[in-house]
Amino acid sequence: MSIARPRQSLLGLILAGSLCLSGSALAESAIYGGGPFYSGGTAVMNDLRASGFTTVMLWSVHVDTNGDLHLNDEPLISDGLYVGPNTGWSAELATLKQAPTSVNRIEVSIGAGGTTDFESIEALVNGTGAGSGTGPDSILYRNFQLLKQITGADAANFDDESAYDLASATAFGKMLAGLGYKITFAPYTNRSFWASLKTNLGSTVDKVYLQAYAGGTGNNPAQWTSALGMPVIPGLWSKNGSGCSAGDSPATVQSKMAAWKQSAVIPGGFMWLYDDIQKCSASGRTTADYARAINTAVE
Repeated sequence: MSIARPRQSLLGLILAGSLCLSGSALAESAIYGGGPFYSGGTAVMNDLRASGFTTVMLWSVHVDTNGDLHLNDEPLISDGLYVGPNTGWSAELATLKQAPTSVNRIEVSIGAGGTTDFESIEALVNGTGAGSGTGPDSILYRNFQLLKQITGADAANFDDESAYDLASATAFGKMLAGLGYKITFAPYTNRSFWASLKTNLGSTVDKVYLQAYAGGTGNNPAQWTSALGMPVIPGLWSKNGSGCSAGDSPATVQSKMAAWKQSAVIPGGFMWLYDDIQKCSASGRTTADYARAINTAVE
């Protein structure tokens, strides 16, 4: 089944006023995406607007040892200047929140498994050379200030899976909060670290996206909610891999999310990963199908 036809028909229904999508009417539902969110252009933006997802996660921002920012393999910001190849990206992202749309929030996700982004952040925060620290003249401050301007991001999502340095993560989080970002977490382990960071950053942390797939398989949202003192939003991995045989279908997503709604009163859920949803589109499972599964389960 082609994925193009249902995308167009759903957006057409919205534009015709037959289907109302607004963040206030839906559960909290987020979707992480990599390359397509940067290079997919208007077609991807329209798919997201019509999807039913309320939050778009720009994954993943990487921090070099000199403070330069990349989005996956693409250069993004260097020394306070945008150097990315997609010069129209900011304008494309701005359409995500333009009515009619389900999207009401954009987040930039920092870090990933197997990277050293938070080690770079730690070194820059604790450094003594020019551009170090978290003040207005620091490279971290200037680059993340520009990142917010370009993306319109409402929040910065911490996906630290290796450094776990509380002091530098706290300083970095406070710097970002001062720039107008909310802070969110994407933990899969090390509950005590995340609880301590939540305590240090206080109300600037407004969401926790708990990985319940891959290394986080078996995570109990109720336990994390208790440890962090706030409801968590669990996530699952869409159909992926060889033959799209691994991961969760919309049906199993709905079933698991509904169970967590009963056991942990979750406010929403998230999907990893838009790139895989695109790759497995021949199966007929669309972005909207995954959003509907979450929204139906937790509304």
